[in-house]
Amino acid sequence: MDLVYKTTMLTQGGRAGQVQSDDGDLKLKLALPREMGGKEGGINPEQLFAAAFSACFEHSLRHIARQDRLPLRGCYMESTLSMYVNFEGAYRMALSLTAFMAGTLDQPTADSLMERAKGICPYADATRGNMTLNLKAVLDTRVAA
Repeated sequence: MDLVYKTTMLTQGGRAGQVQSDDGDLKLKLALPREMGGKEGGINPEQLFAAAFSACFEHSLRHIARQDRLPLRGCYMESTLSMYVNFEGAYRMALSLTAFMAGTLDQPTADSLMERAKGICPYADATRGNMTLNLKAVLDTRVAA
């Protein structure tokens, strides 16, 4: 296996601390969500995870569409991350990804594209079997029947 990319993040203070990339391009203060007892607004690790996952997934989807020369003119993702506590007190996550696709795709092709993107997205691979992942494709441009 060939190394494609490597990065290092520095974190201090946990959920109410800060994160910074080793090159200094990303530096964020973190805040515990109000729903989890936080007092102030701010970015939390779950938001960062949902953003990174959906960006990677969309890239995988666009890659497959280009590779197969599918008529995908545009795409954007909506990601919703839910956090749960199970009976043992352990935290679990579920992520719903909705891809809004423009082009002359039909629904079965769009659905297939989502499943195929799940097969090559490294975030989907890393979390497979560890969290619930719900996928939905919405066509922004309807195909005439």
